[in-house]
Amino acid sequence: MRAIPTVLSLLIAASTGALARAQSVSLPMQSPKYIEFSKELEHPSTVVVVGRLGKWKEGKRERLADGQLGGAGAVSVVSGTQFFKVPVTTTLQPRATFHGKVDKPTLQFEVQLARLPDGKEQRQVRTGTGAQISEDTLALFVLVPRPKQKGLDLVAVLPFDQAQHKGRDPEAEFVDAMRDVYTVNRRVFDLEQALAAVDGAREPAAKQAALQALKELVDKKPELEVPGNDGWLSQYAGPLEVRAQKRLAEAAPPVVPSPAGGAGK
Repeated sequence: MRAIPTVLSLLIAASTGALARAQSVSLPMQSPKYIEFSKELEHPSTVVVVGRLGKWKEGKRERLADGQLGGAGAVSVVSGTQFFKVPVTTTLQPRATFHGKVDKPTLQFEVQLARLPDGKEQRQVRTGTGAQISEDTLALFVLVPRPKQKGLDLVAVLPFDQAQHKGRDPEAEFVDAMRDVYTVNRRVFDLEQALAAVDGAREPAAKQAALQALKELVDKKPELEVPGNDGWLSQYAGPLEVRAQKRLAEAAPPVVPSPAGGAGK
């Protein structure tokens, strides 16, 4: 005699099926418009450049116990996916250099390789936001020299996203936007350095020189290529601007009120 399924058993089966489906849902990869790398500008040989990756050579794959697909606030889990850590060596063809010197550099970095249950493979960097990249990727790259070795290490990357740039020349628009990303990071770095110089000065002459340099920096506002990116200055450099104005106000000589009635009365 065939057992008649109870309401409870049906609910359990439905829940199990829903869980299985949820585990196999792949969320879309979100591409950030801005990345923060101002601290990296302290290194005298840091390079900030928009360029395109050439063909790359992958090293030995090392199995990872776990991993995730996606990044920048959107990750997904696909049951049965295998994850590997893979060293990559490639070259970079610069298109626009914002900081440092570069000429077809050799890059070395690690990617997470995800082998999906259907056999497809997806690669994303293991630094920053976990951006998906591959050969021929156009992106903003932040590079630092490898300690005591040739080549450059990749510390941050922001890839070109066709969906965000839909003008006549999307890649040129991307370069302008990435120049703004660098300009904001540079503003943050310069303000932090100028504030540190003021706070660290001990001699009166050094203090005065640091204050003057801070004032000149505050008075010289950066101009961005894309007006819509001005919000980045407020968000990332704004708090430092407030601190700078406070330091300058504290150092200003006190205002002596004029005698009541004024001269000649």
